[in-house]
Amino acid sequence: MKWIKELFGITQNTTQRTLVQDIVAELNAEQARIKDAGSLNGEHYTDYVEQVKQLKREKRYSEAIKLLLKLVNATEAESKAAGQQWGVAPWYYEQLAIIFRKEGRLSEEIAILERYEAQPKAPGVGPTKLSERLLKAKVHATEP
Repeated sequence: MKWIKELFGITQNTTQRTLVQDIVAELNAEQARIKDAGSLNGEHYTDYVEQVKQLKREKRYSEAIKLLLKLVNATEAESKAAGQQWGVAPWYYEQLAIIFRKEGRLSEEIAILERYEAQPKAPGVGPTKLSERLLKAKVHATEP
């Protein structure tokens, strides 16, 4: 408990209850700051998944690309705000890569996958899957 008090600059006169309340308030404020960094038009980037899926179903690819690029920016901003231990969400990069491939825009597919490669990664299968996709796209790009 002493190290927590030192970390937050709390004096001995502070009660344990007040200490816990202060810590919870600081954690809530930090979570809100990180969530705000990952927001687009007041909504967190995760709230746009269904909209992206709908645009893809309707083959409205140019609209989906514009939205996904904004969402990629939001996931990167959230990752940066949270620190290196917080990776970006791979789904948004993957969806862009899929659309670019469908439209024959191979250089843009490679570019978004390279952009993903440069970011801190969230745990899971996403990083490996997108790394493999990038390698395949690069091989495909060198074929005559």
